Amino acid sequence: MKAQQSKRPLRQQLLIDRDVQVALIMRAVLYGTACVTYFVVIQFFTQSMIHPGVATSDLFLSLTDEAIYWVPGLLVLGPLMIYDVLRVSNRFAGPIFSMRREMQNLIDGKEGRNIKFRNDDHWSSLAMQFNVIREELLELRAKQAASGEASEEQEDEHDDSWMEAVPDEAEPVAAS
Repeated sequence: MKAQQSKRPLRQQLLIDRDVQVALIMRAVLYGTACVTYFVVIQFFTQSMIHPGVATSDLFLSLTDEAIYWVPGLLVLGPLMIYDVLRVSNRFAGPIFSMRREMQNLIDGKEGRNIKFRNDDHWSSLAMQFNVIREELLELRAKQAASGEASEEQEDEHDDSWMEAVPDEAEPVAAS
């Protein structure tokens, strides 16, 4: 029996929340750079201890000779790692993006819509909780609008504010 497929299409956009996802990529690049630096330093000191009389320039030259074995792997795996970080981060950046958009609709006075995350998204219970809060807010707005209309009708029936109106002193009085 097949698992139920989500009716929502796959995400086409790789960068959903640019700030968060670029920060994750920069962190991955930082870790990759730290690993490469560590590897080069360890190789340098290992070679200098094995061959104590060799000049430093020759040690760096031997490191570049050995780099031919690991640099191609780094050049292939680095972009794949970055792509994977983006795909995995879409599983939480996408839902939060959708939720922020719908919250802004509610703030703007629109009804918005219920949220349904994709099957592989993180925090799927967050959609259900948001939908409950959204429904309660819409019910409160409907009650407030209904009670506001009723109170306006009552105010219109007993509106004596016109009697308290004072003519504006700045207006010139016409001479007779």
